[in-house]
Amino acid sequence: MYLKDIQACIDRELDINRYVRAQKRAADLFYGPFPTQKGSATPDAPVGAMALLPGKLWKPGMTLRVRFLDGDPTVQQRLQPYAHEWSKYANIKFEFGNDPNAEIRISFKQRGSWSYLGTDALGIARNQATMNYGWLTPTTADDEYSRVVVHEFGHALACIHEHQNPAAEIPWDKPAVYRYYGGPPNNWTKAQVDTNLFQTYAKETTNFSAFDPKSIMLYPVPNEFTIGDFEVGWNRVLSETDKQFIATNYPYPPKPRGEITIDGDPLTESIGQPAEVDKFTFTVAKAGRYRMETLGKQDLIMEVYGPNDEKKKVGTDDDSGAGLNPRLIRSLKAGVYTMLVRHFSEKKTGDYQVQVKTER
Repeated sequence: MYLKDIQACIDRELDINRYVRAQKRAADLFYGPFPTQKGSATPDAPVGAMALLPGKLWKPGMTLRVRFLDGDPTVQQRLQPYAHEWSKYANIKFEFGNDPNAEIRISFKQRGSWSYLGTDALGIARNQATMNYGWLTPTTADDEYSRVVVHEFGHALACIHEHQNPAAEIPWDKPAVYRYYGGPPNNWTKAQVDTNLFQTYAKETTNFSAFDPKSIMLYPVPNEFTIGDFEVGWNRVLSETDKQFIATNYPYPPKPRGEITIDGDPLTESIGQPAEVDKFTFTVAKAGRYRMETLGKQDLIMEVYGPNDEKKKVGTDDDSGAGLNPRLIRSLKAGVYTMLVRHFSEKKTGDYQVQVKTER
């Protein structure tokens, strides 16, 4: 690894006024406009309702519009496929075009590469960039496009730098890091190094997994930057943990799997994607006691809702059945019930069966 080659992206943070404006626009976009009442707080100050919003994640299932404000057409075309890498695993899409109301706006004019985090982009004026690429050219290598573009679009989905993961314990040699990043090509101040490298996010405000040294969201960490024998190379593609984590945070809705016939043959199904949730229904014609369970070798979790209400929970179980299978035995009223099945591990997939039997 050559130290002179390390070009890092810079964290972009909103001031309080723009942060509140972004959260207000996110609330309007996701949940409909908030009523404005005489005497209510303005965008000049944070309001209590904003503390209830779920961080900076976009709403799963959204199509985020992307517009180029400037730049070489060749570079514009080359970067687009790398943005779509996230959409292979997350329930989120990117649509490139010229929509003046695009949520993500890309420029190539400023020094460095950076992006605002998630819905923070909604706090930026529509004629200003929310993402910038400072060193991509028509002749830049494909693996550098992959490294930089996938990383920045990760920020656009609210992913933080992996070295700022609350679980990260990198043994930094801080004087060496200050010396390197204080010079070209980055020319950072000591405060910028602290903000972009050494500060970690609070556990209370961050969804996080164990530290992943292969994450696309991690800077290269050469041995010269650490105490002892610790090094991270160039991560240029999504890691398996990246894929699983983004699938969990931008989940697809439960997949309809069909009707379970009470006392009929078990239905055979498969969890085909990490964090997938399968949805079944069954109809109880006569009130009584019933056994709901899965069969097979998978470690599953089952939730049952009803009757005639997908939000009224009957119960949840993990492994009360045979092996690692969930089982619920309940007295049920007549009506339609919903069953949700997912893997205990958000990383795993596999085949299983599900059934509902009359408990005699």
